[in-house]
Amino acid sequence: MKTLQRSTFFTILLLVLTSVHHAYGAFVYQTPWRLHVLFIAVPVGILVYLLDRLMEKYPGNQVIRVSHLLAILLFPLLVIGLYEGVYNHIAKNIVFLVTGNNSFFRLLFPPPVYEIPDNLVFEFTGVLQGLVFYPLLKRFMKMMKFNMSSRQQNI
Repeated sequence: MKTLQRSTFFTILLLVLTSVHHAYGAFVYQTPWRLHVLFIAVPVGILVYLLDRLMEKYPGNQVIRVSHLLAILLFPLLVIGLYEGVYNHIAKNIVFLVTGNNSFFRLLFPPPVYEIPDNLVFEFTGVLQGLVFYPLLKRFMKMMKFNMSSRQQNI
């Protein structure tokens, strides 16, 4: 599987995972506001897929290439992978395991936005988002390197 296809695969995997995670969290914690993520994740997933197909059809088009990179970077990579997965779940679980539910934990993860880790499925799907962040970041960096090298060749 090529880097482009892998980056699209990991992006869509991350967006499906975050959709399931947030829908489950909305149900379990009775917080329907968590469903807002689906209204962003689904269109972004479709956009990334369509841009992937366009890049296959028009491989030299820089507008499509940059659009694809930005579509992956802004929401899936930074907001979901880094913030939601790494900070909201991996870091939260580590801090909770080390400190418990004390004032430091509540300072970093204040209620009602954050839940103490009390639901295995919710935390597991949250941590998975952080774990998918790494291979997506790796593919994204390869695409950036390729994009920079192809731009230098055109100068």
